[in-house]
Order: sequence, then structure tokens, then C-alpha cells
Amino acid sequence: MIRAFLTLLGVLFAAWGLPGYGQSCGPQALVVNILSARGLPIPGLSASSFRASSHGKAANVLSASLRNDPSTRTYVLLDTGSTMGGLGAQGIDKWKIARAAASEFLATAPPQAEISLETFSDIVGRRFPSSGGREVMAEWLNGAESLRASELKGKSAIHRTILETAEAMEPARPGDSIFVVTDGRNDNNLSMTARVADELASHGIRLFSFVLDDSRRADNGITAGGMIESSGPPNPGAKELFDLVKDSGGVGYTLYPGGNRVGQSFGVSYEYDERTHQNVRASVTEIEIAISNFYILTVGLLDHTRGLQDFQLQLVDARGKQKKDMILTFPTRIPGCPVPAFGR
Repeated sequence: MIRAFLTLLGVLFAAWGLPGYGQSCGPQALVVNILSARGLPIPGLSASSFRASSHGKAANVLSASLRNDPSTRTYVLLDTGSTMGGLGAQGIDKWKIARAAASEFLATAPPQAEISLETFSDIVGRRFPSSGGREVMAEWLNGAESLRASELKGKSAIHRTILETAEAMEPARPGDSIFVVTDGRNDNNLSMTARVADELASHGIRLFSFVLDDSRRADNGITAGGMIESSGPPNPGAKELFDLVKDSGGVGYTLYPGGNRVGQSFGVSYEYDERTHQNVRASVTEIEIAISNFYILTVGLLDHTRGLQDFQLQLVDARGKQKKDMILTFPTRIPGCPVPAFGR
């Protein structure tokens, strides 16, 4: 599933900046991902290839340009809460898979990409800034120290960590992303979801995720974009996280226990083997492709103060018929322009 793709010409940004980039009160720019069913960028699209709306009212897509940017900035957040150790004799395999997802991202991202790694729970985690280089991160991820159960403690504090990371990325840059590896459990701050969504939207930051959801079971082991075919009670934290990923315009993958071999019965534990590693590598590769290959769309605002709320985007053919054989992700809310302060 590791796929090669064409290197595409980068494009210059229009005078309108991304939200948080000194935006004007003209049309606003947003980052959109369009991937084929094979996970590859789709070139050659123009403004007429898109149909947009906000609260059911048509919005004008004024331009569309594909950008290949190997120098994007990404914060990788690795959950080290106590539940990441899993349960039973094979519980440690869950943590091995999580570490593998972070390791594969470091290996897959282009050399020019600015990558930082942080571990998180409600206890102080480890921080590996991009300035220290990836070698230090890889040594810790692949070393005996990170495998110890003592590294996994506390509750995960996912929402607080994403919020603090987004704030730390100011001033935002085009293509900024956060990639979180977690099981979505034990977060005491689910009420922070709206605040986190606001922070991501105001800076145009996309959220990507790799979730090990052991509360459910799926027929094919791994699913893209949060499309769940499973039974059992849901994991509220995983659902909240998926909503944030979707609303920010990112891509999320979910791995379920026992889902590393198609057609086999499902167990209650994860199994870390070569097939699982291949699934992880393929999923993380597609996330990296989405991070560094994206369209910049400029869209006219219907209400300059409210921006675009409940934003919807469709890809259409020359006859205006919607295309569905692809993955299309986009932010669902684009902030408006600030109201001028008079009388000062």
C-alpha cells in the first residue's frame, strides 16, 4: 500500500491569507485534501471542480491550486496514558503499535519537514523539539526505556494537549498539522472540544489521528476517515477526537483489536506482527501524503463577520454531478473577519 506519487508544482498564495495569517475582509483561503481511493493526490482540479455551501447557501469557490510542500510543520502527539498499555498478556503489543505509528511518521515525512514529538498524559510528558533532530526521537521510540510500563501512567488529557499544541504553533503557517496517536480513553476534558475546535479553525491547523480503539471491533481491521463498521459500546473519547479531525479537514485512521488479518475471528487484544506493521506503515504514509499535498481554495464569504459556518464542499464533474470515489476533507468552519473598532 506504500504508493509513489508525482511531485507537483507548488503554487503561490493569493493575497488572501489563511485564517490567522493577517486575514483581510476579502475571500478567505482554506486547506483542502482530495485523495483518490488509493490515497494519492488528485491533480488538475480547478475552481469549477468544486461546489461549496454555508448553511445551505451557495458559496463561490474563486480559485483552487494544488500545493506540494515537503517543508510542512507537524507536531506528533503520542499518548502515554495508563490505558495505552492495554490489557492481558498481549497488552504491551498495543503500546508497540502506537510507538510504531510515531516511528513510521518520522521515517515517512520528507527530510525538509519540521517535525516535533511530544508524549502526553495528565502527567508531564517528554518533549522532543524539531531543533533536536529526528534521530533523538527515533532512539527514544525504539529504545528499551520507552517500552517500560512505567512510561504509561495517568489519564490522557487529549483535548488539553491538542489545545496547548495549537497555541504553541502561533504564528500559524500554511499546511500546519497535528498528528495524534492515542486510544481516545480517559480524557477528563471532553467539555473542551468546542474550544479546541475553535483554536484549530482560527489558525487553519489540520488534525490527523491514528486511534487504537479497543472498545469496538471491525470487519476489516483498519478503517480510514472514522468510517466504523463494528459492534459494541462506543468509545466517547474516540468519537470526540474523530469529530475534531473531521471538522479541521484532517484524516483519521482507526485500528481495532484482532483486526490485523482479514477473515479471522477477533480477539480482545492487539497483536503486533508484520501484517499489523504493514497496516500501520500504509496508514501513516497516507496521512503524510495528505499533510504535504493539499489544495488551497479561496472562497467568497457570505457574511464577513460570521465567516462560513457548517461549510460543505463537494467535488463535481463537468456536468455538475457529485463525485464520490475519493476522500475529500475540508474544514467545516472558516472564521470571519474581525469587526473594526471605531472611535479610537
